[in-house]
Amino acid sequence: MKDYFPLCRQEKRQLDGFDMISVLGFMKEYNLREIWRNYLAKERDKQRISMYVEAENYFLELHLQRMDRIILSEKFNTNPFFLQQVVQRLIASHPHQLILSKITNQGIDTGDNPISLSCSLGNTIIDLIVNKNEPFRYDEKSRYGNTPVEREEQRPLDIYDISSVLYLCQRDLTESVFQRYGDQGDAIPGNEKPRVYLSTRIGKYDLKLQFYCVSTRETKTIRPPGNASINTMHSVVQRMNFYHSEMLILKELKAVGLSVTPDQVATKFALSRLINNTSLNLDFEKHH
Repeated sequence: MKDYFPLCRQEKRQLDGFDMISVLGFMKEYNLREIWRNYLAKERDKQRISMYVEAENYFLELHLQRMDRIILSEKFNTNPFFLQQVVQRLIASHPHQLILSKITNQGIDTGDNPISLSCSLGNTIIDLIVNKNEPFRYDEKSRYGNTPVEREEQRPLDIYDISSVLYLCQRDLTESVFQRYGDQGDAIPGNEKPRVYLSTRIGKYDLKLQFYCVSTRETKTIRPPGNASINTMHSVVQRMNFYHSEMLILKELKAVGLSVTPDQVATKFALSRLINNTSLNLDFEKHH
């Protein structure tokens, strides 16, 4: 499959979940041009892109088709943002019933298997079809952590939550970060500066995320390599999660002028960003 899509051919890798998440991200941003540029092979049908990805519990199909005119239909029951959330949950192996509940809460009756979701953007339509792999690993009943998300969804924190924090920061919804991911087991009475600590394994890297309030009355400095954008942070963690090469991770950083060396990517480095009165820090350390 690496020879089928221009971006995969360029990066010398197989198609994976990173690409599905990227396509849906471009759809969210109404950036259809980047989708066709990165994923439409010249020798193929210029009106259609099909992607197939196998996760631990599911086989995912994502189909995009460009029509000659705008089509309205009840079939288009969702939007690119929600599709991206569902794809990330599926790839992260969230509990099946949790995923279905998120879908039915949107007023969508998709059935248990397969899961079928669709949306349209202008004259471009997109279909997501998901089938359970056999044998299917069913949910295990365990109690996880102290954060509201862990207790509500009964699962450990993972790459989905890192992406969620980054999205909320991008939208300046910082209160939601504290509400969803504040460790209430460590709550300190009278503490006026809430903090969020998330720690998870992403691909070959250990990731530690810190998010906290800072004073706006004092001068703050960003540790090297400088103020990183949320988009760059998201691309880096997604590439790590799908075991992309160090070269591709480094390319993401160099493309926006962040001075990170190959040795640092191969061992450990950090990305930081000041967002109004909050500080977001990601620390990466690679295992060999």
